[in-house]
Amino acid sequence: MKLPVDNETLNAWSSLLGLTEEQATDVLKEIETTLHAGYAHRPACLRHRSFDELTTDMDIDELALMFLATGLRHTGHPEAAAAVEIRGLATKLQAD
Repeated sequence: MKLPVDNETLNAWSSLLGLTEEQATDVLKEIETTLHAGYAHRPACLRHRSFDELTTDMDIDELALMFLATGLRHTGHPEAAAAVEIRGLATKLQAD
């Protein structure tokens, strides 16, 4: 999976959350698993597109939100992760 950020950015995010290298790798694996689950249940109008085609234009803000929420869960802060996700969804709904 191609990410919309470089390794330096991922390392900075990991440092901010206090993630170990192993935790950061696990966070990225969990994000990819989540995206694959969404891909498996994509609408019929997107069935002709590959996983890479649908994820290559992922917005950096979307990835940052996923990384933050998943990282918070991995560091033992599930309530903070849920709050981040709820705020992200609310912001998205208001924008649409």
